[in-house]
This record gives sequence, C-alpha cells and structure tokens, in this order.
Amino acid sequence: MTIRFELRTTKRTKGAEMVPLHISVSDGRSFRQRQVTGIMINPEYWDVKAGDLKKRILINEEVKQKLIKDLSDLKSYIHKKYSDDKEAGKVKDNWLEKALKDYDPEAKEVAPKKKLPSFDELYDQFLSVRDLGEGRRRHYEVLRRMIHRYESYVRCSTGRKRYAFDLLKVDKDVLDSLYDYIENENEYVEKFPKILEDNPEAREIKPRSENYMSGVFKEVRAFFNWAYKTKLIDTFPFEGFEMPSERYGSPIYLTLDDVQRIYNADLSSFPHLAVQRDIFVFQCNVGCRIGDLLRLKKCDVINGAIEYIPTKTIKENARTVVVPLNTIAKEIVNRYAEIPGEQLLPFESSERYNDNIKLIFEKAGITYLVTELDALTRTEKKVPINEIASSHMARRTFIGNIYKLVKDPNLVSALTGHVEGSRAFTRYRTIDIDMKKDLVKILEGGK
Repeated sequence: MTIRFELRTTKRTKGAEMVPLHISVSDGRSFRQRQVTGIMINPEYWDVKAGDLKKRILINEEVKQKLIKDLSDLKSYIHKKYSDDKEAGKVKDNWLEKALKDYDPEAKEVAPKKKLPSFDELYDQFLSVRDLGEGRRRHYEVLRRMIHRYESYVRCSTGRKRYAFDLLKVDKDVLDSLYDYIENENEYVEKFPKILEDNPEAREIKPRSENYMSGVFKEVRAFFNWAYKTKLIDTFPFEGFEMPSERYGSPIYLTLDDVQRIYNADLSSFPHLAVQRDIFVFQCNVGCRIGDLLRLKKCDVINGAIEYIPTKTIKENARTVVVPLNTIAKEIVNRYAEIPGEQLLPFESSERYNDNIKLIFEKAGITYLVTELDALTRTEKKVPINEIASSHMARRTFIGNIYKLVKDPNLVSALTGHVEGSRAFTRYRTIDIDMKKDLVKILEGGK
C-alpha cells in the first residue's frame, strides 16, 4: 500500500495563496483512489517531487510543526483504516471519500506507534530462520553492509543525523531511494567520503548492472516478506515497486578439448595452481555448484559416484544428486585421497579459487575471444575467455557438453541438481550447434 500527498493547481487555484492538498492511496493495481483533504497548503511550501513539505520554508515554526503533525496523523489514520477495512472486506469504490469524511483530526484514537528492534537485530532474526549455505549467507551480509552505508548516505545527503533504516517507515519511496543508492553507490561514496569512513569496505565499489540489482532486491524483498508474514510490519512495501529484471546471454562454456588442454597443461612450476587446476577439471566432470563442491567430503564418494543434496534447492527439491565419476574424476579423487581431514579436495575460498582459474586458463593458453552480454550496458562485447573464467564456467561446461550429447533437460537435471523443467536449459538450446546441424539435415532427408 502506498499513500502519497499531492498538490494540484487548476486554472481556478493558480496563483492562489492557499491550495487544497490531495491524498492518493494505491494498493498495487487492484486499488487506486484520490481525494481532496481538508488541509490547505501554500504552493511555495510544497515539494511536488517529494510529495511533502519543503525542508526549508519561511514559516512560523509552530505553524510548520502543526502542518507536519496534521499530515502525519492523516497518513497514519488512512494507513490503519485501509488495513482494517481491507481485512474486513469493506474497501469499496468510494472508500477513500468515506474514510476522509469519518476522519476526526482531534480524535486521540490514533493507532499507537510500534517500536521495533533495530535493523541489525531484526536482520539477525531473519538470518537465523533461513537455511542458508555459506555463499548465500555471505550475500546477505553484503546486503547488510550496503544498508548500513545507505543509512550513512541519508545522514550525509539530508542532514538527518540520527537516521536509521526503520522497517515501519519503509515504503515504495524509500525502496526507490535505496535502489538508487545501491545502483549508483560508486558515485555516492565518492561524493560523500564519510560513508566509507563510517563503514569501511574492503572491496572496491563498482557500477552495478540491472542483473546485479535484481539479485540484491530479491534479497531485500525476502527480508521484508519475512517481516510482513511474521506481522512485524502491517504492510508489504514492495506493492507497486517495480523489480529489476535479469537478462543473460548464451552460456559460455569449454569444449571437451579445452578441458583436456587444461588438464594436460604443464604447471610443474606452479604447484599451487596445479592443485586448483585439478579441482576445476573435477568440477567440469561432475557439474556441482561451487557451494556444494566446497562441502564435498570423502564419504560422499559411494560406489564410484559422488552423492549429495544441492543446498540451493534443498527446500523445494531435496533430491539426492548422484554423478558417476569418470576416469579423470577418479584420477583426481585418488590423487588427493591421502590429504588429512574429511574434505574431498584441498579447496580454498571461492574468491581465491576464481582468481586461480583465470591464471590457469592463461598458463594453459586458453585465451581465445568469446562474445558475451555486458551486464552493465546490456550490449554484446568480445572478451578473452580467461578473463571471465570462473567456477560457474566449470558447471556450465559439464551441463553444456552433456546436454549436447543427451538433449534431455530432465535427464541432465538429475545430474546437476536443477529442478525439472528449469528455464536454465533454454539458454543451452540457443547455442547447441550440433543440434542445429542435425535439425538442418532434416531438410536434406536426413543425409
């Protein structure tokens, strides 16, 4: 639900010293009503874009505070009235008109203000009930730090020295402001150095793509969805908020020859890279996600296959994935069978792993150009494949090469942990050259 004040001048009111204020109430696409209030405002005092009084106006302080209180009380009344009437099924075509007629600004029965724990306390509660893997938990902690920096940004840009991210005050306008900050954070931290002074960040803050923003705001929405379902907040602020969309190009993966070149590359001068190369090749042959690869233990190898339940889909599809180990995968497992501990392979952090993969590609001479979709500009570009190499390319390599041979997405999903019917496989169809050749041959009578 969104409540917004509007000051609209007409031919009749143009040039008038006082103009009646309107109130607009919307609840997604199902409910939108606008009515005039009994509040009169001098147009010089009103910020049309913000839908609120200007920050600085030449007016008696007592009068100003009364105006602020009148607006706040009316908004609180409409908010509670709508929530109560919606639950009771009393919201009709003339609801707003009737609600304003029933409004008594002198009444003291304004809903008592809730007081919630701090954002961090609520966020900790939220994370405690989420079954998150290590990677997903890191993502949510990144979001936490972003919101802390957003708080500093608001304090710096508005002069509101005590501003804190209060769930009860978050509406579509706040979400829009948060979106703008995160999307353009690299510019804002440069403009307001105090943001990073108050919230040191080890990683360089770079321009964010719409794909990145989509991932971030899915996490923001999940947090508010939890708060709404647990009745910490009365309204869901994402009503009417336009979520960013994701767009990806065709998946880029290695050929089997490329994988063999990497496996056979002479890395004797770089023993550390040789170990990480083995892990990458192993991942190319089993297709698991990086989070699952990190958790694989020696006991997960059963009857010549690895068995695991993917953490990403465990809630919706707790299906055990069984991937038989081929000759190369078995060689690698046996090579590290004697390492101490339960871990299957001597894996490091995902960040170091991805950095090492890029170096391995370079040493193996896998540096040819590929066409990819620039996530920031959404235009195609040519880049050396080693520059975009990562752990996820290993998973795509497994999927792409298996899919080219089997051409059955449901069978492939049994090896990868995807939900059957996953849209992920539609991307592979677009680049399946061998399949396209087979289809074209049909025109020749199958010759």
